[in-house]
Amino acid sequence: MGFMQGYQPVAAYAYGAKDEERFHSSVRFALKGSIALTIIVGVIYILLSKPLIIAFNRNPVIINFGKNLLISQVILFPAFGICYMMTITFQTIGEARFGLFLSLIRQGIFYTIFILFLPRILGITGIYLSQPLSDIFTLIVCLLSVKKMKKIASKNMNL
Repeated sequence: MGFMQGYQPVAAYAYGAKDEERFHSSVRFALKGSIALTIIVGVIYILLSKPLIIAFNRNPVIINFGKNLLISQVILFPAFGICYMMTITFQTIGEARFGLFLSLIRQGIFYTIFILFLPRILGITGIYLSQPLSDIFTLIVCLLSVKKMKKIASKNMNL
């Protein structure tokens, strides 16, 4: 999130200056940076999942459950980085409503639906799958909106 908050003023400045190359360059840099950072953080959490849970509880059942739950929460963490970057970018180009929509769909829509229904169908596996499925669906929406973002940004910078 801190990385993205550093990205937004750079992208906004380029966008406001109608410097299309610099804007798209900052978008590419933010995308690569967010993917790299979220992969690193995800791998750290996965590798340290058991010790992190042990730090809070020594019950073997809770350790196993917590370890698996933590891994399920971060396995697709790079999708969060991509989608957060898209949210920030849409806000930067003046599409605040679509940016708000992107920020709501991961936890507010997809996760809520999955966490309410999947455990009823799949039991504990439904809990484990809720976040990764939410991330997959959110990533699909974000990837489908890339063309829209490029089109709006280029159109507005070429006015």
